[in-house]
Amino acid sequence: MAGRVTIEAPTRQAAERFENLDALRGICALFVALFHFPANGLLASNALVRNAYLFVDYFFVLSGFVIAFSYGDRLRAGEISLGRFIGLRLGRIYPLHLAVLAVFVLLQLLLLVPGMTGLSDRAPFTGPYSPVSLVHNLLLLQAFGLDPGLTWNGPSWSIAAEVWSYALFGLMLATRPGRPALLAAMLSAAALIWLFARRSSIEVASDFGFVRCVYGFGLGFVTFELFRRRPHRTGTAVEIAVIAAIAIFVSLASGRLTFAAPPLFALSIYLLAGGKGGVSGLLRRRAFQFLGMVSYSIYMIHDLLEARLMQACDCSLTA
Repeated sequence: MAGRVTIEAPTRQAAERFENLDALRGICALFVALFHFPANGLLASNALVRNAYLFVDYFFVLSGFVIAFSYGDRLRAGEISLGRFIGLRLGRIYPLHLAVLAVFVLLQLLLLVPGMTGLSDRAPFTGPYSPVSLVHNLLLLQAFGLDPGLTWNGPSWSIAAEVWSYALFGLMLATRPGRPALLAAMLSAAALIWLFARRSSIEVASDFGFVRCVYGFGLGFVTFELFRRRPHRTGTAVEIAVIAAIAIFVSLASGRLTFAAPPLFALSIYLLAGGKGGVSGLLRRRAFQFLGMVSYSIYMIHDLLEARLMQACDCSLTA
C-alpha cells in the first residue's frame, strides 16, 4: 500500500483524488491491524476481523488502479522514464519502511545490553531478526521466499511486493505501449494460476507474496482501463450493496474461495470510483479522509506497536 490515493493526471487541468477509495484504504488498514492483534473477545473473534488479511488484496488492487491512472499514460508516452517512476514511488514508501526497520534494529541492539535480555526469549539478531533477513528487508526482497517466514517488520512484505510490481508494470508500459491492459490481464491471470496450483488459499506472504501482488495489481490496472472507457456513477443503494458484499464475502471466505477476493475488490473499486451516493459522501468527511491519509503509517507501524504493547503487558504480569 503506497500512501494516499493521490491521482496525478497530467491530461487534466487539476489534480484529482478518489477520496472515498482513499478513506476505504484507511478502514482496511485498521482491520488488518486488528487481525494481527493477539487478543480474545467479541471483536477479535468476529469473522470479519479473523479474515481481515484479505484487505491486503484491496491494497494491491487499488494500487494497480491508482498507478495506472497516475502514471500509465505518462509512461506510455515517454513523459516520465521508468527510473524516475520507480524513484518517485520509492520516495513515497521507502523512508517510513527504513525508519520502522531502524527501530526494530535498535530494539535488537538493546537486547545486547546486560540486564535487558529478559525482554525477549530469543537471542538478539537470530531467527526472524537475523542479519541476512535484515539485508533482504533493506533490499525489499522479503516477498520472494528467501526467508522461511515473515521477518523484522512483518507487514512490510506487501510493500516489497508492490515495489517490484511497480517495476514490472512500469517496464511493461514503457516497452509495450500498444496493449498494456491486455498484458496486465495476462500477467494477473498467470499469477492466479500459479498461486492456485500451489496454495489452497490466497493467504501467502513471504513465499508467494509477489505473485499475489501481481494478481491484484494487474486486476487494478485493468479496472482503471475499464473505468476510463466506461465510467460509472454509482448511487447510494449500489454503494451500500458493494460495502455489504465486501463485508459478507470477507467474513465467509475460506480456502480456494479467497482467490475471488481481488476480482471482488476490483469490481467494488470500479463501482465506487465514480461514487456519488451517500456512502461516498460520508467517506469524504474529514475524519475518514484523515484515516486515509495515515493509512500507510497505520499499516507499517502497527506490528511494532502491538509487539511492544504485548511485551509491556507480559512484563506487568510477571512483575
